[in-house]
Amino acid sequence: MRQDLPITITHEVRDRCLCLHLQRAARAIGRRFDEALRESGLSHGQFSLLMALNRPDPPALGAVAQLLAMDRTTLTANLKPLERRGLVQVEPDTQDRRSRRLRLTEA
Repeated sequence: MRQDLPITITHEVRDRCLCLHLQRAARAIGRRFDEALRESGLSHGQFSLLMALNRPDPPALGAVAQLLAMDRTTLTANLKPLERRGLVQVEPDTQDRRSRRLRLTEA
């Protein structure tokens, strides 16, 4: 059986929960970055992903997922719009065909 909590507990969590405050701050910062990046047509998440690929040798998909604290399926979904725009190429690893490497294009 469900027992309703008093509204004071809800207010206390709202006012004191560090996790909630960090989530709010992260969303506010993300919105600021999105505003700054609007003209480029990139979101702050896409920009972070492109920066993670900016290295001399194309990184493996798994390494980028780990760096960005994403699971591989989420990273793959986030790569799709960047691939469609011609900003990123996903290619098989020449040493291990099961793995994929991510390369920034000249675009």
